[in-house]
This record gives sequence, C-alpha cells and structure tokens, in this order.
Amino acid sequence: MTDTIKDAIIALQGGDSAQFKDAINTELMARAKDQIQIQKIAAGQAFFDDEEVETEVEDEIDLEVSEEEPDEEV
Repeated sequence: MTDTIKDAIIALQGGDSAQFKDAINTELMARAKDQIQIQKIAAGQAFFDDEEVETEVEDEIDLEVSEEEPDEEV
C-alpha cells in the first residue's frame, strides 16, 4: 500500500472527505501516468518489431528474385 493510499485512509477515518478525495485522485493519476508510459513503450517496441520483420521480408524477396534465372526467349 502506498503512502498516498495510507494518507487517504487516515483522512477518511478523520472525517476529512476533501483530503481523502484529493489523495485518491492523486494516486489514480499517478497510476494512470504509469500505465500510459508502459503503453507508449509497448507501442514503440511493437512498431519497431514490425519494421524489422518488414525489412527482413523485403530482403528475402530481393534475394529470391536475384537468384532466379532470367527467362530467355530464343
């Protein structure tokens, strides 16, 4: 349990609903910001993973095309 949550509980026990509300909002905002940062990192990693796969596929296609013998018509 974080200090913010403990402060919120103490405020609620003391009957200070405004301080309780502020403490809970602060904790929720902190958790939301953490999750947003995690999602940004995950999205960035997924983006770069997709680029790497596309590059590998393009390289393989180029290799296959260059290895094929040209069609010669006589």
